[in-house]
Amino acid sequence: MREIDQILEFTIHLGKNMLETGANVERVNLAMSRVLHAYEISEVSLHTMSTHISISGCDKNGHLGIRQVSVDGNSIFLEKLKRLNSLSYQIAEEKPALDTLFPKMEEAMNVKDYPWFVILAGFLVALAGLARIFSASWQELLVIEVNTLLLFGLNIIWSRYRINHIITNFIGMFLASAIGLFFTYIGFAQNFYTIAITTAFFLIPGIPMVNSVRNILSGNELNGIVELLKVLLEVVTIVAGLAAALFSFGFWMDATLEESIVITNPTFLYYLELVFMTLMCSVGFGISFRISLKDLVFAGIGGVIIRIVYILMMIAAPDYRIIYVTIPAFSAALYAEIVAHIRKQPSTLYLYPSIVPLIPGDLIYYTGLAIIWNNVALLNNGVECLLHLVGMSVGFVICSSVVLGVRRIKLKRLLQALTLKRRKERSEIENSDE
Repeated sequence: MREIDQILEFTIHLGKNMLETGANVERVNLAMSRVLHAYEISEVSLHTMSTHISISGCDKNGHLGIRQVSVDGNSIFLEKLKRLNSLSYQIAEEKPALDTLFPKMEEAMNVKDYPWFVILAGFLVALAGLARIFSASWQELLVIEVNTLLLFGLNIIWSRYRINHIITNFIGMFLASAIGLFFTYIGFAQNFYTIAITTAFFLIPGIPMVNSVRNILSGNELNGIVELLKVLLEVVTIVAGLAAALFSFGFWMDATLEESIVITNPTFLYYLELVFMTLMCSVGFGISFRISLKDLVFAGIGGVIIRIVYILMMIAAPDYRIIYVTIPAFSAALYAEIVAHIRKQPSTLYLYPSIVPLIPGDLIYYTGLAIIWNNVALLNNGVECLLHLVGMSVGFVICSSVVLGVRRIKLKRLLQALTLKRRKERSEIENSDE
């Protein structure tokens, strides 16, 4: 195999593995570009989507190479992503021999996962925090935890047999809604919709939804639109599962849908509890995202900081959602970039848990209900949800644009330094030959 084919083969599989462990397109392109520049590949063309990557380029002898690969699926395993991203920096600095590249990547991918019961505990803690954020009673919290156990077990089965998310989301939400309806019917729980909304957070693809809008606003329109359509289809199937359960078992319920999780007169103690529950959510989801224990502290701190900023902005500008969402989103991205720079890790590691307070799961849920049941009163949530997602994405894009500009300057300087170093080495070799 030619050298350029070896380089492109490694680079495209590095990008593939990064996408499959939760990286966004922008980060994948940066990592792949880093490797290609290290091996002096020019005329590079990168086309990256969540389902496909293609690369072409020329080596210093003018040999052209082309590679493309399909991405099997996306999950979030941030410890693997961290090590793959570090590998791209290592390659850019050391330029190791080509025959060592794939062994290095296999070593980076060889990460010890949390035991299943630790991951389950993370979900239980995260959903318990969300339940209290939505003012669930202890009875409703217990039902939500039962549903979490159910969905976690089903998720293991789905993953083993690789069943399509469209099917799994419908079945999972149908069963969880049936359980919620049963406990509400016998009088154990009072508010079925609080149970349903909180349970839906286990299934709602919040991170992919945010990334899809972010891609659209940052110039990756095609990838963003495809991802957004896929996310919306998943959300519709989740709500369809709820609707099917209500149609089958909820004949005794009032057909009126009300937004019952809104707190009209919050107190200081409520805000204090909100901050603490957000800490639980960020740490819990951090475990489910497979963040290492030493990084969980920063994940939790990020969630707390963003929740405080979010509360302050809601108090200061309660009628301007796009404003009171944009600033916390910018703060989350800035916090992630600062910690990532200090700890020399990818910012995604700290961004995903930090934005948990900003995921508009309740708005997504109500919008889905409004669409399925043609409820005009709830359709306003669709506009609010769109504004919320745009606000988050604008905050991310502003921060990432600044950071990307700084990175490009640093990369340019690094490439210049590497070029001078290689010229010096070649000159020394030529002089020694003479």
